[in-house]
Amino acid sequence: MIKLKIDAQGHYCNHWPTLVVYHNKELICSLQIQEQESIQFDLEPKEDDNLIQIGMTGKMFGHNNIYDTKAFDGKILQDLRIDLLKVSLNDVSILDLLTRNNFVIEHTKGMSEDHEKQIKGQGEICFNGHYFTTYRLPLYNYLTNAKWKVPVKNVSRHSNTTTRFHYEEHTKEINEIEGLLDDIERKFGDIRSKIRDS
Repeated sequence: MIKLKIDAQGHYCNHWPTLVVYHNKELICSLQIQEQESIQFDLEPKEDDNLIQIGMTGKMFGHNNIYDTKAFDGKILQDLRIDLLKVSLNDVSILDLLTRNNFVIEHTKGMSEDHEKQIKGQGEICFNGHYFTTYRLPLYNYLTNAKWKVPVKNVSRHSNTTTRFHYEEHTKEINEIEGLLDDIERKFGDIRSKIRDS
C-alpha cells in the first residue's frame, strides 16, 4: 500500500473548486476544496508503471453565461482555482515531479478553439485538467532516481560516467567493497585478533 497525501488551497468564485485525483486512470477522489484541506489515500500499485493525475473539474468559461473568473479593469478579482501546496507519496514530496510535466488543459465549453492544450505550472490549477506523474516499485528507489538522477553533459570519451548520482552503479560498487571487506575479515580476522591481544 502506498500513501498519497495532498495539501491543497481552494479559491472561491461562484462556488468552491472540485479537486479530482486519478490513480491508474481510475477516479479515486472528486472533492470540493474549501479553504485549505489535507486529504490522504491508500493506493494499490501495479508492478509496472503507475500513473497519478491531480487536477480540477467544473470550472465554467462562459457556458450558460457563467464565468468562474471575475475581473475588473484588467485585474482578476476572483478566480476559481486550486493551489497544490504539498503532494507526497509515503511522506516523500512529489510536487516537483508533477510540475516537471506540463499541466494538461481539458477543453471546456466557452474556451476558444485555439486555447493552449498544455501550460507550465508550479502547482496552481486554474483550468479544468490535470498534472500527472508516474511511479514504480520499489517506491523509494524510483523516487530517488526520478528526483535526483541527472544526466551529465560533456562526458569524456574515456569516462564511463553517464549520470551524477548513478544510484544503481553506486550500489553495485558499495556491495562489491562490502564483499571484499567481508573476505578480508574471514581470511585475516584471527591474525588481527592475535596481534591486538598481544
